[in-house]
Amino acid sequence: MKISRLNNSDKVKYEELAIKYGTVFNTFAWLKLFGDKVQIYGIHDKGNDLIGGFHIYKQKRFGLTIHCDPPFTPGIGPFLEMKSENPVAVMGTWKRTLSLMVEFIEGLHYSVISVSLNKNIVDTQPFIWRKFKVIPNYTYILDLSKPLEDILKEMSAEKRNDINKAVRDRLITKQTSNFEMVKSLVLKTFSRQETKINRHYLDKVLFEFADENNSFAFVTFKDRRPLTATFCVFDRNTVYYLLGGYDYEVKHHGAGALATWEAIKYAKSLDLDYFDFEGSMVPQIERYLRGFGGELTPYYRINKAILPLEIILKFFKRELF
Repeated sequence: MKISRLNNSDKVKYEELAIKYGTVFNTFAWLKLFGDKVQIYGIHDKGNDLIGGFHIYKQKRFGLTIHCDPPFTPGIGPFLEMKSENPVAVMGTWKRTLSLMVEFIEGLHYSVISVSLNKNIVDTQPFIWRKFKVIPNYTYILDLSKPLEDILKEMSAEKRNDINKAVRDRLITKQTSNFEMVKSLVLKTFSRQETKINRHYLDKVLFEFADENNSFAFVTFKDRRPLTATFCVFDRNTVYYLLGGYDYEVKHHGAGALATWEAIKYAKSLDLDYFDFEGSMVPQIERYLRGFGGELTPYYRINKAILPLEIILKFFKRELF
């Protein structure tokens, strides 16, 4: 097996594999948003056939070379075509692939590496063995095969009450293609939280990537004024809650819950299998997402920095290094 920069002759095969075995975030439609800052790598078997891949976003900050997830992207991969169904053989192939991936990443010119693996990757031993710090993160995933009544019933009582209150108060939620409205609400949320957001790539996601074949948004209105927005992207089987926004000047406790509930119902109407809330490690956000009743699901972030930078980072980013 080997890993190398993806060449032009493998691009068609890569896209086929990414669509079938990866996520929407592994496809060219998504990755082209980041231009040359994203480097795409192919995984080849012993016969030099392309069987999978992953990507890494490279940036310079304060003179440091940082390899990380692209903005708004929950995982770099890897994804893999598995030609065996034997559980031991499958585990062995993944072990070899991940071990090779560790060696390859370590061979990059880097100051800091901090990337998230796709959620199906549960074997992080190859990274641990090479002294990476492996950090569990969590999201909540709804099973959309359940009847809507069961999905609603499995939400917290507080969340159901929020939705019912929004309906009683005659808030209206509509699907929209007005992504300027969505952007405005998202920016209001980040401004109030005093949290930075990459506006350049926010625009690219909303105005270059999003279309009816990969995304949708719902906005809740109060007296015709947009109050909350829920923006999602999707692939062959999963919807990802990517962005949310709220106008704090026109408050209603159930507005966000109603928009998300409509997004869940729409995702189910598309015959998709899962609704991934792209969870947060921020306690208040985690509690909000938990109320929708999804299954707590871990995914892993791997981190490493050169010495003595790693020692410095332990003081400022102890949760990561």
